[in-house]
Amino acid sequence: MLPVGTKVRFLITSSDVIHSWWVPAFAVKRDAIPGFVNEAWTKVDEPGIYRGQCAELCGKDHGFMPIVVDVKPKAEFDQWLAKRKEEAAKVKELTSKEWTKEELVARGDKVYHTICAACHQAEGQGMPPMFPALKGSKIVTGPKEHHLEVVFNGVPGTAMAAFGKQLNEVDLAAVITYERNAWGNDDGDMVTPKDVVAYKQKQQ
Repeated sequence: MLPVGTKVRFLITSSDVIHSWWVPAFAVKRDAIPGFVNEAWTKVDEPGIYRGQCAELCGKDHGFMPIVVDVKPKAEFDQWLAKRKEEAAKVKELTSKEWTKEELVARGDKVYHTICAACHQAEGQGMPPMFPALKGSKIVTGPKEHHLEVVFNGVPGTAMAAFGKQLNEVDLAAVITYERNAWGNDDGDMVTPKDVVAYKQKQQ
């Protein structure tokens, strides 16, 4: 989301392969290259929905990388930004909270069925070989540090995406704890938001 009538700077990079961020109406097309940051500027004078596409043949999912930019009047943008700041502050507060396993499992249940169940299925049975089962999985029943690593970074060369930048620390901890205690896995352990924060700091 962007505010109308405001000069905006884009910082463009990639965490996997080379992409190209292209929105024709903005006259902006910049390569997104791992390890590099490119910049672009634009100013949009009319509110509305502006669409673009990755313009670099980047892999098997290239055709599923639309770009959608919602340009709002300044007052509406300010309201949206204030709400996002409130949400970020709430997540920060929840990250420092002392969670029980039961609380994390309950939250993780919701995250799993929203984000993960489409591939790994509602009961963790998966759809092998593309989407492995989580029920009885060696990853899910193995060391929790490795389980966190897989969910955070994904698995290159497979359909398992990296969720480290898609989910906040609380939801990452919750969904991993849920997977380790659902469908008879019953590891009995838990990954806390503080564990996720510590892991992220090691990655930096």
